[in-house]
Amino acid sequence: MDRTLSRRTLGAGDGAITRCAARTMISADTTTHGLVLLWMSVPLWAPALRACLPWRRLPCAGRFTLTVAALVYGAFAACVALVVLPAEVLATFIGPQLLEMGLPAGRWVSALHADVVVPVFLAFIPALPGVTWVVMLLLARRWPVICDRLGLRAAAVPQPCQDSTGA
Repeated sequence: MDRTLSRRTLGAGDGAITRCAARTMISADTTTHGLVLLWMSVPLWAPALRACLPWRRLPCAGRFTLTVAALVYGAFAACVALVVLPAEVLATFIGPQLLEMGLPAGRWVSALHADVVVPVFLAFIPALPGVTWVVMLLLARRWPVICDRLGLRAAAVPQPCQDSTGA
């Protein structure tokens, strides 16, 4: 499928948007979505990278990655459940009722969405890599001991023989 839009769709008769401009808009939007996806998936790929470093390989690398991701995403879900959800419920259901009754509290309850929910949610997104980094560093130091105490054994990675010719 062609990524550009047709001349009729673009309104090129009056010179509104050219094909080049449409191609740039589409690729910029795709790039933005790709960067957001990369940013939001930091708790998945950063611990996997750390666990598989050749000079500091961790035992049970897959479990380490899933544990860090679960802790980070769980902490953010808890914050959303404790802060954002109650404020959104108040602003959506209680605020309009208070405004309709003419109570002065209705104005600030209705403004909770713009004053609390949006700023808190937007503060969570930039904090995601930082929280991932802290959890990853704290857990990586203790991970071999955790695996030993839980009795988790990683599958042995075969090492090449010293006298092997590679054939």
